[in-house]
Amino acid sequence: MDSEGYTSHTLKPQEEEKDHKKTWNEEIADLFPAKKPMPVSPIVKPGDSAPVKEDFPRLYRIWDVSQKYFFLVDNILVANHQDSNAPEQLMEVLPNTALDSKMMPIFMGPQGRKQCLSCEKSAEDQLQLQLKESDIKKLYEGKEKSLPFTFYSKTDGGPETCSFESAEYPGWFLSTSSEPNKPVGLSRQGGTENTLFYFQRQ
Repeated sequence: MDSEGYTSHTLKPQEEEKDHKKTWNEEIADLFPAKKPMPVSPIVKPGDSAPVKEDFPRLYRIWDVSQKYFFLVDNILVANHQDSNAPEQLMEVLPNTALDSKMMPIFMGPQGRKQCLSCEKSAEDQLQLQLKESDIKKLYEGKEKSLPFTFYSKTDGGPETCSFESAEYPGWFLSTSSEPNKPVGLSRQGGTENTLFYFQRQ
């Protein structure tokens, strides 16, 4: 109790952690950790280290600032409100460790499918977001740049939202239409398309 008769309350560490929602940068920072020390042995010198390996993709709910979630319809990723009859599509995420970790490069693909999001140009030279047959684990373990499959991710627009920029086509971002039940695509920021997303790890 303080001098004016009020009882003060200090949050315990676990309460502070519970009340603090991680930003996207904080959420995936440990996907790009420093190398971990290796146990010293006859063939391992003191100070030697090895990269930290992710055994499984992380799983996320991702939805835009208009409260439209991801759904797969006829093998096309669309954004729609939750009154859709189709089950919501969760997204798998793994880091691309072949690129600069400061840019938080990631691979993304629908849960349970051997497909990943890829940024491509059509025959008419139009940028498109496609679902291409590719195992996200093989992309991760391949240690190749794999730019078409890579998005530079970051906290953007506020502490609770993030954006995903194409590594192959800088300046183009994962986006959703202002209209429901339209394919998820690519657009530049500042237009009519949504390029900011909420996220929740599952």
